[in-house]
Amino acid sequence: MATLIIAVIIFAAVGFVVYNRFFRKHEGDGCKSCGDSGCPLYDQAQAIQENNKKRA
Repeated sequence: MATLIIAVIIFAAVGFVVYNRFFRKHEGDGCKSCGDSGCPLYDQAQAIQENNKKRA
């Protein structure tokens, strides 16, 4: 019985982390939080800002 309870707790914790990390919509977050993980919008905006700095 204890094994079943521990298994349920572990699966619930893993499910909670996966849900929060991949499926939950973060309000107003946009692409700010994923800049270091290769967000295409962030990468493009960063490249444009760097090009503008070089021109000025």
